[in-house]
Amino acid sequence: MRFGFINEGAMKMGTTYQTRYHEIIDEAVYAEEMGFDFFGCSEQHFLNNAGVSSTEVFYGALSQATSRIQIRSMVRLLLAFNHPMRIAEQAATIDILSNGRHGLGTGRANLPYQLDAFEVDADETRAMWEESMQVIVKAFTQETVTHKGHYWNIKDPVHLTPKPMQYPHPPLYVAATSIPTLERAGDMGIGAMTLDHLLGWEQVEKNAKAYKEHIANPSDPISSVINDSLALLVLPAYCGESDKEAKEWGGREALGFAKTLVKHFPVTAARSESYKYFNDVLKFEDRLNDIDYFLETTPCLMVGSPDFFIKQIERVRDMGFDEIILRIDGGNMGHERLMRSIQLIGENVIPHFNNPQNVVRKILYEGGVP
Repeated sequence: MRFGFINEGAMKMGTTYQTRYHEIIDEAVYAEEMGFDFFGCSEQHFLNNAGVSSTEVFYGALSQATSRIQIRSMVRLLLAFNHPMRIAEQAATIDILSNGRHGLGTGRANLPYQLDAFEVDADETRAMWEESMQVIVKAFTQETVTHKGHYWNIKDPVHLTPKPMQYPHPPLYVAATSIPTLERAGDMGIGAMTLDHLLGWEQVEKNAKAYKEHIANPSDPISSVINDSLALLVLPAYCGESDKEAKEWGGREALGFAKTLVKHFPVTAARSESYKYFNDVLKFEDRLNDIDYFLETTPCLMVGSPDFFIKQIERVRDMGFDEIILRIDGGNMGHERLMRSIQLIGENVIPHFNNPQNVVRKILYEGGVP
């Protein structure tokens, strides 16, 4: 299993973006020290208490503060306000500054107020994402780029400047929350980062099966490089010394995420048939104050002790997932508790999967050697 850490800059009243952004960099640096494999932020707009809207700028700073961890965008929105040639330029620049440590995760957005503000038709997002991906891969792999499509037209040949350090390009991913997008990711030969929208283990297993069946033999690869990589997004995750302590501090954040889905997703679902499945979140509308219900039914909220994390991630791994992405964030928990959560995962959870022979399984003599 590869371990990822996503941070979306959640804040509490009275703090500043200056403080929180520098804390996030400190958390990412510590995650690298603790053995995490990759770190990233999701591109968020118009949130007044969370979000890193200019992720490409943030990653430039992070590239100089870290040395090993992959810097993965989770996600860059491939919509009308982000020209794919600019996305390719920014990704190549990050790849160079990080000495070849960038991973380009993409997506099509899911919050109605973001689509409205940028005047994006929800019915167009999936096709817009896919055409943008075609342009980006052309930019990475061809000497010059021309393109004639429905959304983007580049009539005269242009050069991508600079080209990325990784050849022929950084690994490509998509944030995929529906079965059709997971299947399409597999057909295109790119990695997928998925979650179940808290619908439960059965949905997680369906997602894994859909992707793995299609990535096994990509029918329409977008690049010569196949990235067979399936990640489960855990939004949010908080590891504590005990299950009780974890739920005391992380339970409210986890339930807050569930409430956010119920508030916003049905609005997006009303915009387009391709988002209709977002209405499924209404199935747990009467459970929004029951943290134990979510911890039992889905791995996409993970709040507990290291042993709880190990148990959940083992089950995820056995379903065929290659990566776990933990959203260790939450303004109300504070920087010190988030750092402690990173430490507990780094010292107790990651070694269980990546270096099991080095983990002490049994104490023969309490208090030291006799």
